[in-house]
Amino acid sequence: MDDSGQLAMVMTTVANEKDADRLAQSLVDQCLAACVQIAGPVTSYYRWAGEVQKSTEFRLMIKTSCKAWPGLKAKLAKLHPYDEPEIIYVAIDDASDGYRTWVVDQTT
Repeated sequence: MDDSGQLAMVMTTVANEKDADRLAQSLVDQCLAACVQIAGPVTSYYRWAGEVQKSTEFRLMIKTSCKAWPGLKAKLAKLHPYDEPEIIYVAIDDASDGYRTWVVDQTT
């Protein structure tokens, strides 16, 4: 299969639901994502600036096509409120044919 039918899920987190909504709306409006699910609040523990931090965040699970990934990555980095945002790309090895077609149609 060529890349035109490949799907991916991209994950990121933000500090509040307002930012999550803003990012989700923008990515879907610009056809960079077919669907964005917002989950949270979640608790994150991480090391930043040499200290262990604990934050409440909202997780965005962004469904997209591999073809849309470069534009999505650039837009997410530009719009994201964090200095160093988590932007994780996970290739989807398989999906139902109908869902795959829908995601590709929404992101091209």
